[in-house]
Amino acid sequence: MHGLEVRETEQLFLLMTDAMPLGVAVLDLDLRLRYINRRHAELNGLAVQDLLGRHVREYLPHVADVVEPKLRFVLQEGTPLLRQEIRASAPDKDGKYLHRLASYYPWRGDDGQVCGLLALIQDASVDAFAAQVAEESKQRLLQVLDNLFAFVGVLELDGTLLMCNRAPLQAAGISMEDVQGKKLWECYWWEHDLHLQARIKESIERCRLGETLRFDLHSKMIDDSRMWVDFMLAPLLDESGNITHLIPSGIDINKRHESEAALHQSEERYRSVIESSDDAIITKSLDGIVTGWNPAAQRLLGYSEEEALGQSITFLFPPSQLDEEQQILKRIAQGERLAPFEAVRIHKDGYAVDVSITISPLLDRSGKVIGACKLARDISAKKRQLEALERALEEKTALLHEVHHRVKNNLQIVSSLLSLQARQASTDVAKVLAESQGRIRAMALVHQLLYDAENMSEIELSEFIHKLIALTAASHDTQKLGIKLQFSGNGKKFSLSAHRMIPLGLVINELILNAIKHAFPGGRNGEVTLQLNDFADQLQLQVADNGCGLPPDFSWNMATGLGTKLIPMFVAQLHGELQTVSSTAGTCFTIMLSPKKKEAAYAS
Repeated sequence: MHGLEVRETEQLFLLMTDAMPLGVAVLDLDLRLRYINRRHAELNGLAVQDLLGRHVREYLPHVADVVEPKLRFVLQEGTPLLRQEIRASAPDKDGKYLHRLASYYPWRGDDGQVCGLLALIQDASVDAFAAQVAEESKQRLLQVLDNLFAFVGVLELDGTLLMCNRAPLQAAGISMEDVQGKKLWECYWWEHDLHLQARIKESIERCRLGETLRFDLHSKMIDDSRMWVDFMLAPLLDESGNITHLIPSGIDINKRHESEAALHQSEERYRSVIESSDDAIITKSLDGIVTGWNPAAQRLLGYSEEEALGQSITFLFPPSQLDEEQQILKRIAQGERLAPFEAVRIHKDGYAVDVSITISPLLDRSGKVIGACKLARDISAKKRQLEALERALEEKTALLHEVHHRVKNNLQIVSSLLSLQARQASTDVAKVLAESQGRIRAMALVHQLLYDAENMSEIELSEFIHKLIALTAASHDTQKLGIKLQFSGNGKKFSLSAHRMIPLGLVINELILNAIKHAFPGGRNGEVTLQLNDFADQLQLQVADNGCGLPPDFSWNMATGLGTKLIPMFVAQLHGELQTVSSTAGTCFTIMLSPKKKEAAYAS
């Protein structure tokens, strides 16, 4: 129905009732005052703020035994009680006898449920004042009803509509003249449905006999639209308990029906997902009893839904895993979602099934844990494939270790042959052969480290440099020459792939060898330092000496020695940058290497 918004209606209600000479009060389900107007406070001889929150027995002690049952009847039955005469059997502290006329109406929330009651009170101790109050209250009440969002009407006992409030008329786009004097079932709101008309007519017959009826119906609104209404029909009794009129009332529950329809669709979608899932979906209570079993669970474990429901979930467990269920249920009861884990479950035919299991708590609408939902996926084939891959990997790893071992041995044999050849060669040739031996040792060291490493795709750079320096110092007897070789890193570990390690090792070998040969003429002592750093996304390697420096006309392009020619070639192969700084105080070679993430592109 259309009408004032709830907040606007409340504000209007407060403004109107505060100005009324009729006492108005709103009580909650515990019969405590939540609102009273000034007139009601005056009737009880207290200020408004002194009454709010009080129970009916606290502010009406002399008549509580009479009033409280009536209030609880209205709350429980949802039926109004009109013009109830309330008399005190004893005077109050001022010696006055209380005499009131009270009408009690159920107060309903947006969901149609009774959430309190509205009390209209008039002082009947003075007839003239009571008559005035009654008339004014009637007019005020009609105004309040007209501004309510709900439908409220009054019927003769034969179902003739005497009056109704404004809201249902506006919602239907009709006037009072269109419905007043008609039988309720013949009014505009129901004329679209003969079955509904018959039901309303039957309900009026039952209500005349004292029965209160309530049901949902689909009413016709403006422009032939439809609205779901929570409809109630209740008898109106006089002081003698005779039924004088019938009171129809209703509230808009379109949103509730939409929510219920959406919930139904959601449940259907949920069932469709459960039924069509390839994973076994099993639900269980907090004591481990199976409450749900989808077709995939039957395909995986062999048991039908009828066989599984009501059993303890442990009927699927192998004896060695029975203890784990208690721990699982304890964690689920605390609202914990378990990370996926692998387990073994027993098929109906007796064989073991390897499964991956995920378990989550099942919650009710209030968020309370009421059970668990288990998803199980068959991983038997996956485990067999993984085991086959692991065996193949072990075989390939062993083969790769053997390859690196043999390459290293072959390079060492070549180095030994060169050493033998150098013994019979001239001094100049022997020097060339010795340099070649150094290059071969650098390559052999790479394969040695790959053979020793668990990860045969990368080599830790600091370890390689330490060992290369040791080999170079031993082969050239740098201690006898008075030349000190040392390495300093920043404590971090840097790894390079094998295909980049060989050219880098050869570059380092050539730079150290050149320093030994040329940086310290005349047998002078000196020092060659290697340093490793990282800057942003680049790796920096420096080889520096404190020797005599490069010749003033030095140029990589004009180099004549083999080692000097090889250095820029290997740096280019590494996709790195080579920087050279030299003075009479020494020479520093800086190599900047690209980040590891670019290695794949370079390798391709």
